Amino acid sequence: MQRSLRRIRTGNSGRLFLALVFLSIPAFQAACQTHETGVGANEQSSDSESANQISFADWDINRDDYIMESEFATGFSRGQWFADADEDKDNYLNQDEFKNGTKKLELTSQWDANADGRVDKNEVAGVAGKNSFRKWDADKDGDLNEDEVNAAVFDQWDSDNDNRIDPDELAVGWFGYLDANDDNRLATAEFDKGFQG
Repeated sequence: MQRSLRRIRTGNSGRLFLALVFLSIPAFQAACQTHETGVGANEQSSDSESANQISFADWDINRDDYIMESEFATGFSRGQWFADADEDKDNYLNQDEFKNGTKKLELTSQWDANADGRVDKNEVAGVAGKNSFRKWDADKDGDLNEDEVNAAVFDQWDSDNDNRIDPDELAVGWFGYLDANDDNRLATAEFDKGFQG
């Protein structure tokens, strides 16, 4: 660095440049300390996340008071949800693992728009389109039970149709599920809904 500083002309602009360089060094050091503190804070938050203490602020990387899908994916990847749900440790979730891993989302109650304890074809049409109901009503009783709703959500989140959910599909699906107003970002209330219980 000294060589490059020697090459600078020593006129007024050179002096101004040197002054700016020397004045910026303390600011640079402070920024490095802040960054190091931030890294430590993230490491601590990762520990607290594993204890089910999820912080919106920790996941809101750009500090805009919303969590975008990329921020959600980053935060989600630091958690243990997928690993805990993947009982056979094959890095995919089958339907049973998916059902157990997403219990906290209470998928059936979310699809039951009129809260009558049944998920009928009109409620399914509002969530997944008209033609999906027959496909998912396995017992053909005219309503979807909890297992059928979970199978339907599994089907929707399985974007590559390989009958298994990988970590990215789980994060994208979970984000989409929480994004109640479909604005491609999560406000605090939407985010918190996914990590209660």
